[in-house]
Amino acid sequence: MITAISKLARSTRGNATIEVALVMPLVLAMALGGIDFAMGYRHKVEMQQTAQLGAEYVMGTLENVPPDAVVAAAIANASGLPVGSIKVNTTLECDGVKQTVGAPFCVNPTAVETKYMTITVNEDWEPMLNIKGIADYATKQNHVGSVTIRTK
Repeated sequence: MITAISKLARSTRGNATIEVALVMPLVLAMALGGIDFAMGYRHKVEMQQTAQLGAEYVMGTLENVPPDAVVAAAIANASGLPVGSIKVNTTLECDGVKQTVGAPFCVNPTAVETKYMTITVNEDWEPMLNIKGIADYATKQNHVGSVTIRTK
């Protein structure tokens, strides 16, 4: 009996199977984590590209700049995002000083008038590894894309 147990203890058959069984969950977790990270980064880049899409739309209509609501609707139609995720804000500077009141023109008629349009797009993204008790670090994130262009 003792001989059989010592022979069994020295046997190396099945070592590779046991090693693979121990290491495979770690390898899979790392691979899925990498894929999840890449998907999140791609979503963040998509938000920035959507904001830039709006800037391209405005630059294409620069002779007659559309109102903020029209720009937001055009971005929503092109990207499929809801209009509530898109914010368009036009600001005015008179002689390089940003106007705090939403005045449509400068009070001083000789002032240099500069207009800017800021387009901000945001959307929540939830990682696929958001598993309670296992991957609590993977939480919902809000990805934002923003661009500011000079319209006048």
